[in-house]
Amino acid sequence: MKKIILIIIVLVSTFNAQGQDFEDLLSGGEEHAGALTSAYLQPVFEGTIYNLNNGWYRTAKTHKTLGFDITVNASLAKVPSAKQTFTFNNADYINENSSVSLESGTSASLPTALGGETNERLVFRRNIQGTNRSVQQTVDAPEGLFAGEDFSDKAPLAMAQIGIGLIKKTDITIRFSPKVKEDDYDVQLYGIGLKHNILQYFPIAKRIPLVDVSLFAGYTKLESNYFPSGDDLKDVNINLDIQSFTAQVLGSVDLKIINFYVGLGYTGGKSSLNYSGVLTTRDDTTGIGTDLELDEISSADFEVKSFKTTLGASINLAFFKIYGDYSIQEYNSITAGIALSFR
Repeated sequence: MKKIILIIIVLVSTFNAQGQDFEDLLSGGEEHAGALTSAYLQPVFEGTIYNLNNGWYRTAKTHKTLGFDITVNASLAKVPSAKQTFTFNNADYINENSSVSLESGTSASLPTALGGETNERLVFRRNIQGTNRSVQQTVDAPEGLFAGEDFSDKAPLAMAQIGIGLIKKTDITIRFSPKVKEDDYDVQLYGIGLKHNILQYFPIAKRIPLVDVSLFAGYTKLESNYFPSGDDLKDVNINLDIQSFTAQVLGSVDLKIINFYVGLGYTGGKSSLNYSGVLTTRDDTTGIGTDLELDEISSADFEVKSFKTTLGASINLAFFKIYGDYSIQEYNSITAGIALSFR
């Protein structure tokens, strides 16, 4: 459950599973860690925003009043090849107080969190304010979190929702997860969508009973905190906020056993990752520790928007539905789900 629904939290914390401690990502200090984190995690956040806008519907048809459905679906967004790597230049990560550089060379193409493998190593140097000392730490450059796996370039997400029929051929769809709290994380997800049949306003609707056309709008918000622990971490918290929204025109043809549907419109959203607490970095040679105030690190902020086209089909077995679709957008994605529907 944690690894699917809370994919962002897992992707941040999975550094440990890759032999890369959490503190390695932030060792660039206040000046450089934010930029390095942003470059590395960009496709994770963007892919998740697109996924959150998937799975809202499987037909343009609305419920009768108080009809309802319960749906579980999963989406997989394909990361564009251009966002599976980022270019690391030493010159972009250096100032008078600190630097991040390649152990060998001045520039390299490094994998993002949804990229592949690398043998590169990074050297972090930082002057200690008020002294003539500096600390140096050398770490393996981060690899893709699922490097070597078949889905290394894909961002997954799953969720559940319920749709209820209101008056005037209008549905409301609710996504909600009660706040889940564990020792190292907490998370809450909620969203709301509205679908309204517009074909009802045209006299021709009575002549084409198998066809429906609707307007749809949906909003989803994911809030979470991740609390990594360790001897060199004090009160560390990674706060994540993701908001996604979509507006589409839906059309469907209901052939009873199977129906086909299409969605055309806009998809977008924004996310922000912020840090707090204290991280102690230790010099490679002396082992001397120096504290970093993580709230001084700039947040990792992303915003996406794209035109979206969705094509899908649903197999209807009485109350039980199986459906799947493909969305063409910046991160093309596939969605599949099951539903229990009572009209």
